[in-house]
Amino acid sequence: MGDACKYAVVTGANKGIGFETVKQLTNSGVTVVLTTRDKKRGTEATSLLNEQGFSNVVFHQLDVQDAHGIESLAKFIQTQYGRPDILVRA
Repeated sequence: MGDACKYAVVTGANKGIGFETVKQLTNSGVTVVLTTRDKKRGTEATSLLNEQGFSNVVFHQLDVQDAHGIESLAKFIQTQYGRPDILVRA
């Protein structure tokens, strides 16, 4: 994906297609913000990925239907990474 760091946000990423998408992106050198509505499931998914060697994954709780949650995520990403290069809604 080039020399520059890439950042992605994957929603609904605690299982299924979202979870596998996180793996593929991190394998390509992308740092991923994994989001889920359920804090426990998101934390567990992130821990599992980290244990499997996918270290470029961080968790942020998000309900895509909650405007305050979206604002919180936007501020988090802007503070930590600047802006996302990739957005996946799974």
